[in-house]
Amino acid sequence: MRPRFFIAEALRSIRANAAISTAATVTVLIAVFILGAFIPSFLYVQSTVDAQKEKVDINVFISDSATVQQVNGLSSNLTGLQEQGLVREFTFVSKDDALADLRQRLRDPSILEELPSNPLPASFNVLPADPEQSEQIVAEVEDHPAVDEELGVRFAADTADRLLTAARIIQWAGLALIGILLIASVLLIGNTIRLSIFARRREVEVMKLVGATNWFIRWPFVIEGVLCGIAGAALAVVLLLVIKLAVVDAWIADADSALTRNDAATIGFVWLAVLLVAAGAVVGALGSGITLRRFLRV
Repeated sequence: MRPRFFIAEALRSIRANAAISTAATVTVLIAVFILGAFIPSFLYVQSTVDAQKEKVDINVFISDSATVQQVNGLSSNLTGLQEQGLVREFTFVSKDDALADLRQRLRDPSILEELPSNPLPASFNVLPADPEQSEQIVAEVEDHPAVDEELGVRFAADTADRLLTAARIIQWAGLALIGILLIASVLLIGNTIRLSIFARRREVEVMKLVGATNWFIRWPFVIEGVLCGIAGAALAVVLLLVIKLAVVDAWIADADSALTRNDAATIGFVWLAVLLVAAGAVVGALGSGITLRRFLRV
């Protein structure tokens, strides 16, 4: 294998077919730009939904008539569920703590002064390790003698179901769209490079007839695809950087909304740039390599 020869042949082909090479580069640029805009947006939305899933909790209300031993037994049950990996953490909320929390949330806490006694029950606030296991946790503790018969165990089942459904839809839709973009990119650059290969099909046939191996013929075209892919991806990264600095960063700095203040995370631009350039190289190599197969059958 002679890398210098293959690279020289690839560069010669790019210069000889400048229009086709430019078309291939622009094709990769468009595909990688769309991919580069979609990936951080997808990760941001996914992170936002995951952050909301972390807030799904279960309230286990304790009967006022429950003994200390019964409350300790319920705490032991929750500890066992935590050791099993069902519960991430749980906190005991006394009657006084519940009243103090309610007082902080009320706009007019003075209305609580008229109550003859504290009507709020003590409870355990439980955070499941996985919101999808919430119903299993409820089933494990709802019949415990320390649990209040009327209030029982409560959690926002509808909200949890909607969050979990949204998370699954976003995950699968995102993966499907990324896959479609990559496949479309490979096909587009393959069709574009096919013009270059078609123009040199006689040369390929002659090389095959004189005994050249398939990979000896394929390498210059693969390298040509890689170079066009890297060039297109690099231009897409530059374009994304300009938009990020001129539009996105300025919007985030000026915006004052929950969407920009939350803790949702996305991919860093440096890692995104590395990923996109690598994707451009792979797409270029696959597009040219797959397209060349039909011309190697002599």
